[in-house]
Amino acid sequence: MHREKLIHEVKEECARLAQGHSPGDFTQSCAAGSPQVYFEQLLQAVIGAIELGKFDRFMNGRQVMEAVANNGERFGIPA
Repeated sequence: MHREKLIHEVKEECARLAQGHSPGDFTQSCAAGSPQVYFEQLLQAVIGAIELGKFDRFMNGRQVMEAVANNGERFGIPA
């Protein structure tokens, strides 16, 4: 149940973050090309890591996303 809650919260956090970026933020600096594509790819990677138990010690989705932003490679999530 805890993992399902984390996944739900991470989805909300990714949506919030994606809305805060314009396409211009990504076209020059990111291969994904758009915030929606970038955050969808990130979301899928984070969900996979949650399902593997890599974030079981985290209390909420915001903590998960902060950890990924600070050191995603530690959890097997590419930058």
